[in-house]
Amino acid sequence: MKTIENLLRMVSGSLKIIHILDKSCKEINVKDVYLLNEDTLCCDFYPAARNSYDIKLEMTAIMGCFNGIFRNDQYDNVDLKNYAVRAFDQDDNEILYALSTKATAEFIGTGRSIEWLTSTFFQENTEDYRLAQAKQIISEIENGLREIVKLKFKDKFGDEWWDNEIDHKIKRDVKKIYFNNFEVDCNDGNVLIAYTFTLQVKAIILSNFSLFSAYFQSPSQFESSMDDLNKLRREEAHNRPISHLDLETLQHLHEDLLSIVLLDLKSFQSVFLTENWRSKIKRIMKEWQYKPIHPQKEIDTESDQVKKLFKIKENLSSFIAYLDNTIIKLKSVSAPIHKKSIHLELLSCYEDYRKLQKLLFNETLTLDNEKISDIINQIRSHELKMDEFSTKFLLSEK
Repeated sequence: MKTIENLLRMVSGSLKIIHILDKSCKEINVKDVYLLNEDTLCCDFYPAARNSYDIKLEMTAIMGCFNGIFRNDQYDNVDLKNYAVRAFDQDDNEILYALSTKATAEFIGTGRSIEWLTSTFFQENTEDYRLAQAKQIISEIENGLREIVKLKFKDKFGDEWWDNEIDHKIKRDVKKIYFNNFEVDCNDGNVLIAYTFTLQVKAIILSNFSLFSAYFQSPSQFESSMDDLNKLRREEAHNRPISHLDLETLQHLHEDLLSIVLLDLKSFQSVFLTENWRSKIKRIMKEWQYKPIHPQKEIDTESDQVKKLFKIKENLSSFIAYLDNTIIKLKSVSAPIHKKSIHLELLSCYEDYRKLQKLLFNETLTLDNEKISDIINQIRSHELKMDEFSTKFLLSEK
């Protein structure tokens, strides 16, 4: 029988020569091959391509190799359920992650690679993906700030707010931009505000900061954030590469500049924050599914009561640890304003579930069957509530 270590070496070796065996495949620069969570075979590699689509094609070859080796379940000591592939750049930053069930990977072996691509979970961080994300974030910040300027100035100064309150040079420059685009004169501030640049929006807000003091920590903090935004705006506008650090900075700026503003712009929902939140929740739920140490059938058929109790305790302990980790991950995800309610409801479901599981663990040690039965009934009732919430969640986030 081949050991798992030898199997992993065999898979790594196969990947390294796949371009020799199949001329349509590129050479795969394998970083590592290993097991995740006992049932997931994972390969880390350095792709030759830089854009998302071509990297996915390289991943298809790796998944195809996995499928070719393990499709017939000929190795008794491994029970694989999933395949994962992680692409890294030369600085060892993860740029693309793919997770596929073993059954889904069968599509590759039967010439249905497109179905595999559409059925596989991907988490992207490629150069083109980062640039697209940067454009989305910057657009949302600028448009959100323009909208709040229009709202606050109109409330304070009336319909003539643009003519009466905006700096003369800004008005002149923005009108010129509009005319150059459309060869039509425009004096409507509600239209012209959409053609202001980042630094012009900064100047407008700072000129009447008292109107916006509830949204930002201080004038200096706001000015600093807008200057940082403008630097990254220039990089994005010229389609220059956006680094991991740049994207993280933009994400922080998005939160700093819009988190409170969006409370007054309920219809101005953030596509970036919503999709980021949705993908993080999906990843937590899909990537880290719980697998008990001892299957229920094993526990049910255990005749030795001491061993049976030990296995029950081990399962409960590992399940509580799983719930602890899930709760920590859920708390780490930043929910957009319009998703905070359902996010807190999701978190509460898991926290209440963990509390009941801890009660069951403690009572299991006392062997008080009446109390244990009562807690099990509470858990079942809570699981019904969680099922109802799951249905509501899936319907709202499909």
